[in-house]
Amino acid sequence: MNTSPTRNVSTLVTTLVLCILASSIAQATPSAEIYQESELVLQTETVTSISSSPTAYNCSAKASWFTSPSLPAEVAQSNGPGDSSFCDFYQFSWQTFAYLMATSTTDSSVLNFQDDTLFNELEVKPDGTPANSCDDIHDSQVLFIRTAKHEENDTTIIIPERIGQAGGSATIYDQNGNVVYYDIRFSKNMCDVKKIQQQQNFPGGTTEIKTAWKVLDASDDSSKYITMDANITPTKSAQKNAKTTKLGMIGFHVAVATPDHPEFIWATFEHKVNAPDCTLPQTTAGWSFASQACATGLKDNQPMCQFNNPTKGTEITGEPSQICRMYPYGSAKIDPQFVENTQSIKTLNANVQPHLTDNFKVLKNYFNVGALWVSDIQQGSYTTPTDGQPTTQISNQRGSLRLANTVAETEYQEVNTAAIHLTAESGDPTHSPSAGFVSNCFGCHNYQGKQSGISNTKSNSLSHIFDDIAAGSKQ
Repeated sequence: MNTSPTRNVSTLVTTLVLCILASSIAQATPSAEIYQESELVLQTETVTSISSSPTAYNCSAKASWFTSPSLPAEVAQSNGPGDSSFCDFYQFSWQTFAYLMATSTTDSSVLNFQDDTLFNELEVKPDGTPANSCDDIHDSQVLFIRTAKHEENDTTIIIPERIGQAGGSATIYDQNGNVVYYDIRFSKNMCDVKKIQQQQNFPGGTTEIKTAWKVLDASDDSSKYITMDANITPTKSAQKNAKTTKLGMIGFHVAVATPDHPEFIWATFEHKVNAPDCTLPQTTAGWSFASQACATGLKDNQPMCQFNNPTKGTEITGEPSQICRMYPYGSAKIDPQFVENTQSIKTLNANVQPHLTDNFKVLKNYFNVGALWVSDIQQGSYTTPTDGQPTTQISNQRGSLRLANTVAETEYQEVNTAAIHLTAESGDPTHSPSAGFVSNCFGCHNYQGKQSGISNTKSNSLSHIFDDIAAGSKQ
């Protein structure tokens, strides 16, 4: 499962929006404490979450997702025709993740998401402009970090923001001071630009994937990561003469369009030792993106570090970032359908565990953070208030309304709660009939409902990857 395809990569890269102000540079070796706690949580999650609510939601897993991996074509409708439960969406997400993490049947050295016969890599030219990602000639940059200069020839570059972490040009570093790398892939049908642009929405099966990778060194157990070997500039980990560096996957975004959900179902997964929760974490040692001293401050409710406060870096090594998860499972208790959403996620994360054996055993170290979709595809992801204000609401959105990946949208974990808490009591300061930008997936990827007649394939809004594909292939 931990296949290691060798990549030919330069040090040109784009990043995510994360934090760097660390009060401790000491390496936080992933500790047995975190792994043991995670196993215990997964084993007891179902019982705890169900017993704490009068309405129980226990989302089941199917063995076939792992014995016969396949990419689901549509979200199930377990509540009746046209009515999918939250669990249906999370089952779709986990089945998709399982398929993409399965060993390729055409090349046993890679996983399905790394198989070039299934998915192309998004490439950019040395100057940062889109390259032709559809010609099957992989001679351009494919792994990214946000840097100020091209590391090979010292020429100034401008990397499109949409290729890297959501938001600005900040850079994140693990507790060893090594930068995080990113990879972007997409289903091959997206290369048929002209045909797709004749349609209002993307065809069912259209898939976009963004992955985040950290350098693995002697303190990391590589068996607990999906890995790959890449040719990169030597890092801090004493690899001055090494031709390749082993990278471990720490974040995984996947967006899939289906006939019933052309807005894409946006799901995200993370490695379980990435970062602690911002609120009273139980474990303080062994995090990849939080020092023990900083995490202890969170546990003691006496934060001493600046978390989730990214800055722009220009080097592939730098001051370790301090990151914490603001909203576990992308949800807060005041959010609509909070119980159904979080119980569906947590119980399914627990229920897949017995099936994670053999090649899938490594997935025990990853978990689904959440997913996002819309309720009525005739309407857009944003609905205009009736009071005439030039702002928007998210009443049509469902799932984890505060969804963010700590190593992909760190800075964008701060959500405009006025746009979510639409049913607050009148005295609640978050109560608002309207709201502006919301930093979840639809905050940057706006879906226009079918009823609008507006093209989502030409809007330059729903899929930014498609825009780069079209530009790079000159279509």
